[in-house]
Amino acid sequence: MRVLHLPVNIASLPSHTVRGLRQIGVEARGLVFGDMRYQSTVGLKAIHHDTCRSLTWLYRRLLFTGYVLRWSQWAEVLHWYFGTPALPWGLDLALMRVLNKAGVVEWLGSDIRIAEVECADNPYYAAECATERQSPSPSLRLSLERQKRFAAAGFACLVAADMAQYVYPGLWSRVYCLPQRIVVADYEPIYPDPAARRPVLVHSSTNPRLKGTSAVLQAVEHLKTKYNFEFRLISGTSRDECLRSVREADIFLDQFLLGSHGLAALEAMAYGKPVVGYIKPSLVERYPADLPIINANPDNLADVLESLLQSGRLRYEAGRRGRLYVEKHHDAVRLAPRLAEIYRQQWRQKRSGAQEAIVRERWPW
Repeated sequence: MRVLHLPVNIASLPSHTVRGLRQIGVEARGLVFGDMRYQSTVGLKAIHHDTCRSLTWLYRRLLFTGYVLRWSQWAEVLHWYFGTPALPWGLDLALMRVLNKAGVVEWLGSDIRIAEVECADNPYYAAECATERQSPSPSLRLSLERQKRFAAAGFACLVAADMAQYVYPGLWSRVYCLPQRIVVADYEPIYPDPAARRPVLVHSSTNPRLKGTSAVLQAVEHLKTKYNFEFRLISGTSRDECLRSVREADIFLDQFLLGSHGLAALEAMAYGKPVVGYIKPSLVERYPADLPIINANPDNLADVLESLLQSGRLRYEAGRRGRLYVEKHHDAVRLAPRLAEIYRQQWRQKRSGAQEAIVRERWPW
């Protein structure tokens, strides 16, 4: 099976997915365009650009377009990320319809996150929206427009546990549920030293507002008066520098506004680090029962961190549980056969032209 992944490299997920598929014999290619200073491009054809619309940018955009046209004809199945257009004016999906390509679109976050839905059961997100008077996520209308674009092109919908709440019911012929993925073998675990006298806390602030960075800084300032620890705020660094800080961490602070976790938390757990983050109550049951993320919200973050600062053994045990968790639930190689079967189902449906009834698969855990 020939599968093309495109057009953006969100959180290195295409890189991990392509490599996992290749290890089970799927002929997978990844074609991505954008600023990739913070992502892994291993296994991908990555055409880099910065935000400046220069002649260099135009050349690279034309180069990317050429690859899209050639590799789309090569592929039997398309795996699209984030709903980002690959070509202007809707020509990308028009081309896929002409070529009669089977495809899935994987929604990952702010592409279809609906502010109204998130505010309804996440008081911290609602408070942020009220404070800023502007939602950090798409409205219901914009999310629906993005979903309709791909549903009309015959794509299936692929989501992880936290994104299923934003999928518009009745729009899709198929909705597949699959966890986020990393190649776990890339991450050699370095568990926290239980005897460490000055533990290192790390927080990656790629988006301070959505990460809840202000709550992290407040908790850190409060705890500094009572405990001896080092705090590292990662922002604007390269991927290698970021991962080095995570490897050296004793505690990783994820995000405290959205009520879910992303790939940064998976990478930290793969390194054997205890992860603290906010999982909102409505999502707890959607995740596996052995989810090891230490749940904390902006109101109790300092108290939760205090218990970890007091106990090196607690940090070590949480790190061990995190590594086992990603090995079991999020390894791209272990999940590759399930993803390959999703591709085969879509390919068969496209070939047969059958109009299937809506299918909503159960969560795999």
